[in-house]
Amino acid sequence: MFSFIQYLTVQPDGTLPEIPNCLYAYIAAGNGLFVHAKRPGLEVLIPVTECRIAGLPELTPSVKVDKRVPAFALGDILHISKQCFPHEALFWFNWGGEWLINIPEQTTRVASVVPCDRNDPAGTSALMDLHSHGGLRPFFSPIDDRDETGFRIYAVIGHVNTEPRICVRVGVYKNYFDIPADLVFEMPDGITDVYDKRHKEVI
Repeated sequence: MFSFIQYLTVQPDGTLPEIPNCLYAYIAAGNGLFVHAKRPGLEVLIPVTECRIAGLPELTPSVKVDKRVPAFALGDILHISKQCFPHEALFWFNWGGEWLINIPEQTTRVASVVPCDRNDPAGTSALMDLHSHGGLRPFFSPIDDRDETGFRIYAVIGHVNTEPRICVRVGVYKNYFDIPADLVFEMPDGITDVYDKRHKEVI
C-alpha cells in the first residue's frame, strides 16, 4: 500500500530498514535524522538534522545517479549560457535511460529566469534543473529555495563569461544537500566545481 511519508529507524547492523512504497522516508540514526527518496535515475539518503541518538548506528549520506551527464553536454550548456549573457538561462534534464536536455521557452533577465509554462511536462518531470547566473557567482538564492521544492538535482553555473564555475545540490522536498558536481557530471575542462571540501563527503 502506498503512503506519502514513512518514519523508520536504522537497523541494528547499520543497514537501511526495509522501505515500503512511499514518496519518501525519514530514518532515525545515531548521527541524526535522514531522508531517503528514490525515483528512476536517482536514489538519495541525505541528512535533515544532526544530533546524537544513543544506541543507534550512524548512517552515511549517499547520492546515486544511474549515469552522469556527458562532458560535452555540460560544455554545450556553457556555450548557450554565454550566448544568453548577461541574462540567465534555464535547462531541464530528463532521464529515460539516457539524458535528454530541454531548453524551454523562458522569460530571462539579468537576475532571474522562469519558464513561460510552469506546467510543461518536460519541467515537471525533470530529474535535474540547471540555470545560469550570467556574470554572477554560482549560488542558491532564497528565491531558489522557494522555487526548488521537489525531488531532483539542482545546479547553478556562474561567471560564465570569465571563469565558469558550478555548484550542485540535491533537493528532497525542501531538504537540501550540497554534492560534488562530478557525482552528476563528467566535468569538462574549463568549468570549476565550487563544492566546499569541508562538506561531508558522500558515497
